[in-house]
Amino acid sequence: MSAPPATAPAPAPARFREVRAWAARRRLGATIVVLCLFGLGVLGWNFSGTARAFPGPALLSGFLLAVVLYVAFTLLRRVRPVRTPPRDWSWAGVAWGATAATGCALLANGGLTAVWSRTAGIDFASSWGAALTAPLNEEGVKTAGIVLLGVAFPARMRGPLDGWVLGALVGLGFQMAENWTYALNGIVATGGTAPGDAALQSVVGRVLYTGLGSHWTMSAVAGTGVGLLLSRSPGPARRRRAGAAACVLTAVGMHWLFNAPFLGGGLGTGVKAAFDFLLAGSFWIVLRHAYRHRARAELRAPGVAPGADRL
Repeated sequence: MSAPPATAPAPAPARFREVRAWAARRRLGATIVVLCLFGLGVLGWNFSGTARAFPGPALLSGFLLAVVLYVAFTLLRRVRPVRTPPRDWSWAGVAWGATAATGCALLANGGLTAVWSRTAGIDFASSWGAALTAPLNEEGVKTAGIVLLGVAFPARMRGPLDGWVLGALVGLGFQMAENWTYALNGIVATGGTAPGDAALQSVVGRVLYTGLGSHWTMSAVAGTGVGLLLSRSPGPARRRRAGAAACVLTAVGMHWLFNAPFLGGGLGTGVKAAFDFLLAGSFWIVLRHAYRHRARAELRAPGVAPGADRL
């Protein structure tokens, strides 16, 4: 009697690669958590004293910003066609922006500002320090978070539109945390004579006046580049790398323009915020059109069922 046919052994190398990739993503996720805790510690170290001294205004400004955060979070997730990004991934982006990015930027900004003061003088640093510091440091740490979350969860970064949404959420978290620190700094700047008024004026001004064209717009543009680079988008890899670099540089340029000393004053700042909002919105319109065009093509293709992971 002939022996039964031997079953094919499991592809050990492929299985080993899957395990290694899973372990690498786990380590990357742990790194993200550690960096978020580090950034939160930096914020606590720098602002816990003011928050303890003025608990009422600190809580009030935090509550108002939390409401704004939730509304903006809901709207930004819904701008993606077909289905919204996973909620946990979206909140992870907000958490990175509000903790790791804000805390690391706080340290980096202080160091680089000191360099400008020593090398170019205090007058130059007072005028140009913000424009030469924040675009590099803040866009760098925000974009790093977008990259980390995209690599740690590759199935969720399906294209540049996902990068746009994730980048906007990272920038939103950064923006709300920064607004809270500015509210506390406003209390100190006024000598604590009217802490509630100082905190409220800071929050209302930054939300209503510059909120539509602040960090979330810049990070959305940078995230577009990350999504283009990490996704399986068609086209040569060299072209995708060039497009990703152009998006990140555009985000840096948006931030530089926003912080530059020219076009100062209320009207100039409003114009800058409007420009950033329109530019980020233009990116979204183009990405949404391209996404819908691809989705319709897949739905109309004979004998092809578009998978959820592709939409």
